[in-house]
Amino acid sequence: MARHLFSVPGTVGFALLLLTSFGCGRPAPPPTAENLADAKVEAIKRLADAMAKEPNGPEAAGALEDFRNTPLDPRKNPKQAEEVRAVYRQRIQGKYKGFVVQELQGEMASLQPRPGQK
Repeated sequence: MARHLFSVPGTVGFALLLLTSFGCGRPAPPPTAENLADAKVEAIKRLADAMAKEPNGPEAAGALEDFRNTPLDPRKNPKQAEEVRAVYRQRIQGKYKGFVVQELQGEMASLQPRPGQK
C-alpha cells in the first residue's frame, strides 16, 4: 500500500509538467512590423556589444544571425532603419575586421537609403 502513495504524487506531478509544457492559453498574436523593426534595432545593439567583447567570437556570430533573421522594411519603418544605420556607423563601422563585419556589411547594404530617399 505504501508504494501507491508515492506513485500518486509522481503521477500528478508528471501530469502537471505535461500541461505546462503544452501551454493552456491562446497563441500569441503575430508580431507587427513596428515590433519587428524595434527588434532589429535591439539586434544591432546586441551585435555591437558582442563585437566589442570578441569581434569574431561565437556570441558575435550568433548576434549576427539574430540580426539577419529579424526583418525590417526601411520604407515602412524609416526611424528604426536610421537608428540601425546610426548604431552601425557609431559602434561598428571601421572598428573591426573579420568575417562577422564582412557579413554585416552585406546586410547593411539593404538598409541604405535609395537615391531620392532620406
